[in-house]
Amino acid sequence: MSRPSPEIEAKARQRLATSPPTAPSPQVAADARPPGTWLSRIVIRDGAQVHVVPIDKVDYVEAQDDYVSVRSGSRELLKEQALGDLEQQLDPRRFVRIHRSYLLNLDRLDRLELAAKDTRVAVLRDGRQLPVSRAGYTRLRELL
Repeated sequence: MSRPSPEIEAKARQRLATSPPTAPSPQVAADARPPGTWLSRIVIRDGAQVHVVPIDKVDYVEAQDDYVSVRSGSRELLKEQALGDLEQQLDPRRFVRIHRSYLLNLDRLDRLELAAKDTRVAVLRDGRQLPVSRAGYTRLRELL
């Protein structure tokens, strides 16, 4: 096998030096953690900024297509990750899937209300209301 020309080698070295390192996929990051350990913070890249949100500050997470919206107080940050992937990385005793589009931090739950015959809403301490599916209600009842 022949070696590439010095010009091609130089271009390759320059390209490797200037390209930003790629972040590991969420699954690789999850596999790197020892079993039984959960995320303590969520890292969210927003352009040139990197936000670090401690798990204790997360109110809820909402699915938005291929992204998740992490809600913390009045802040809403978008992260490119599937809700199911994030759910696998969070402590199931603290975060519960209440709807196909919502993960709720149980510490933020104030009460559950009956909205219609078979429809419930989770009311957070700040007054926000999130829909609760039948399966989500079953999971909530097991944890409460």
